Amino acid sequence: MKLTSIRLTNVRRFVDPVEITDIGPGLNLLSAPNEQGKSTIFDALHALFFKDAKSWDKEVRALAPHAGGDPEVEVELTHQDSHFRIAKSFTKSAGKGTARIWREGTLLHQADAAEAWLRDLIAPPKDGPVGMLWLRQGLTDFADAKDTLEARRDLMSSLSGEVEAVTGGQQMERLRRRLRSDLDRMVTSRGARKGGPLAEVEARVAALSERRDALTGQVADLRQLLDQRQLLRREQAELAAPEETAARQSRLRHAETALAAAERHREKCEQARRALDLAVLQRDGQAARIETQTARLADHARATTALMQAAERRDGAADQAAEAAQQLKQAEATAAQARDSVARARKSVAAALHAQAAEQAQLRRTELGERLAQFDARQTELAKDRQQAGQGVDADALAQLEDLAQAVTLAQHARAASAAALSVRYLPGRTATLRLNGENFEEGDEIALPDGGELEVPGLATVTLHPARSDAAGAVSEAEIALATALGQLDFETLAQARAAHQARLAATARLKEGEATQRALAPEGREALVSAIAALPGGADPQQEPENTATCDPLPDRTTLEAALAESESVQTRAEANLAKARTEEGAAQQSAHGTLAEAKAAEADLDRATQALGETEIATTELAALRAEMPALEQTVADARAEDARLTAAAPDLEQARAACQRARSVVETAQSRLQDLARDLAVLDARISAHASHAVEEELAEVTDQLAVAEARQQALYFEVATLRRLDQALEAAQAGAQAQYLGPLMAELTPLLRRLWPEAQVQVDADSVLPSQLARGAAEEQLTQLSGGTQEQLALMVRLAFARLLAKSGKGIPVILDDALVYTDDARIEALFDALTLQANDLQILVFSCRQKSFRDLGGTSLAIRPVQAIA
Repeated sequence: MKLTSIRLTNVRRFVDPVEITDIGPGLNLLSAPNEQGKSTIFDALHALFFKDAKSWDKEVRALAPHAGGDPEVEVELTHQDSHFRIAKSFTKSAGKGTARIWREGTLLHQADAAEAWLRDLIAPPKDGPVGMLWLRQGLTDFADAKDTLEARRDLMSSLSGEVEAVTGGQQMERLRRRLRSDLDRMVTSRGARKGGPLAEVEARVAALSERRDALTGQVADLRQLLDQRQLLRREQAELAAPEETAARQSRLRHAETALAAAERHREKCEQARRALDLAVLQRDGQAARIETQTARLADHARATTALMQAAERRDGAADQAAEAAQQLKQAEATAAQARDSVARARKSVAAALHAQAAEQAQLRRTELGERLAQFDARQTELAKDRQQAGQGVDADALAQLEDLAQAVTLAQHARAASAAALSVRYLPGRTATLRLNGENFEEGDEIALPDGGELEVPGLATVTLHPARSDAAGAVSEAEIALATALGQLDFETLAQARAAHQARLAATARLKEGEATQRALAPEGREALVSAIAALPGGADPQQEPENTATCDPLPDRTTLEAALAESESVQTRAEANLAKARTEEGAAQQSAHGTLAEAKAAEADLDRATQALGETEIATTELAALRAEMPALEQTVADARAEDARLTAAAPDLEQARAACQRARSVVETAQSRLQDLARDLAVLDARISAHASHAVEEELAEVTDQLAVAEARQQALYFEVATLRRLDQALEAAQAGAQAQYLGPLMAELTPLLRRLWPEAQVQVDADSVLPSQLARGAAEEQLTQLSGGTQEQLALMVRLAFARLLAKSGKGIPVILDDALVYTDDARIEALFDALTLQANDLQILVFSCRQKSFRDLGGTSLAIRPVQAIA
């Protein structure tokens, strides 16, 4: 891989686009004074190759200019005989950065695919130096260190540090000891260490999660109230709109006019209908008399038959009642025997239970004593809560205050609704000249004047508008005075103070109820009853209750046998009692049936008497019925004539019910709208109060704060989990890598490094410690010096040689990357710098080397391609 050009936009000082072009394949020099942006270019290249475009971490943020803007970095390079262009744009909106790669002018990859292609481009070979991705001058550690900037400008790095980074040695041992120490601080073999950072963050996550869930419910309630208030306000605005009000009144007037016309026609129809009703009434009266006479004849026949059937049922019910009485006597005798058997069995069980009572008494005494001690311990706290619960504002007083406050709100709305309104329309060609209460009165404005006002006509007069004499203003004043008086009687200035006192009283009452519930649980019947219960417990056997002649009495069977016998006796008793109840029910039903049939027979006799009295003589009644039927045809003709007239008028009549319904509906719409506006005003006042009560606790802010704290705690918890897993995995990996790295990398590195060193110092050799496998000395002829004793210039020269050696290893593996030296060779003298220039020129035959330096005079003789930072020329 070889760079050919670099372009920056919105990178630190380079707000306008700049570029470095014509970068050669070998040695390249960018020489410029300090603060010209050389280090900025180096950091921008690092971000392009090693930072994800979606990142906005500390190093990426450091690229942004003070004026703001999204940093953009673009390079062109050759790789595997192809020309590529790579562009990245970073933005502070997380996840919004872009990455694109073109090959030979065609878009090849973008987004995540572009990032993957870059990682593969700069990834080290399997047999290359550990962690070696980019050659940055001045670093003794090839990882992406946090102190990148400082390390790059401090070239006092030693050869031992370079080799240590890839072979381990003493630094590896110190690292592994630190890893194990960090693990022991956080975890044990059984989990998080008590008192450690992991245990603390787990406890904090649990506490914050519980608090978040509680606050979430409160926020949901508040949001529901806000949504409800928004709906009510929208409905209120729609109902109170002037155009809607006018439309409702217009519909009502039209409906009332149509209803009046329909009612006048209805009078004509009713006259015709009354004539028809009279004819029908006469005909129906005749038909009713015919029907009555016919019914009387039928009733007389039915009553005769019913009396015969009732007499038969009466005799049968009397026989069944006698039989049921006999069965009841037998069931009562059986039940009495069963009760005696149960009483004897219970007496035997009671004697057996008495023996257990003494044993259980001591256990009961201990339990009651503990309850008495707990009861006494809570008396003082309960007295304090009882005193507090009796103070403050009770629910009735607060409800009265809330009603008074609502009355104030309703009165204010009523005054505003009933106030007169003023509007103006100027004559054509005239401009606005009227002023209301000192302000211009524009055409089309409609302003309510509940308190009156002054209308100024410039140059003519000032018109005083007096408020209408209505009860609305007085109602507002009376409501406000009533509320203030009620608050003053309770020694409060505001309703909010009364609400707070009520909440304090409720809290004390809740504590009192809880304490009293605990006391009742400890002593359901009171302390004296508990003391009496302890005193009533037997202290031992009572000789007076022992059976007489105990020496001669046979021992009782065991309790199980006695209880089984009792259960059998009770079972027998249950069946006997059930049979007795059944017999009583059947006997009662038989008696009731007998009484019922007797009453039925008497009723049938009475019905026959009434039918006979109503009918009279049967022959006379039959003659009268025939005469009535002969008069019916004439009456039917009269009805037909009246119905024809009624039909004619009805056909021409408008739909009165529809007109009445339309008028009623229009009136209802007006009344409903007025009523709904009043209800909405009251409901909104109540909602405002409830929302204010919720909002005063700032639950949403607390939820956001707790959620943020929980996210931080969870992130910290996951970070610690990841850290523990990483430390364990890293310790294992380091142990396995340490041995392999020494043999795998040290030999090839020394083979490349030794020829480079001898260009400065002929016959120079690096001595390696046998135990640590680390360079320990630099031998130059007969002189041997410890690496830590070398001068600063010698150390930076060794550091440069080590990087060149690494670069040669990567180039041989097919992963050649540019060597970038940022302000290198600060401490090197003139004689050695010439030798280093020769070494760089020689290595540039196989490597691409970019040298950034502020030492223009010293590097003038380096040679190679000269680079410059130039503004990008805009295309016309």
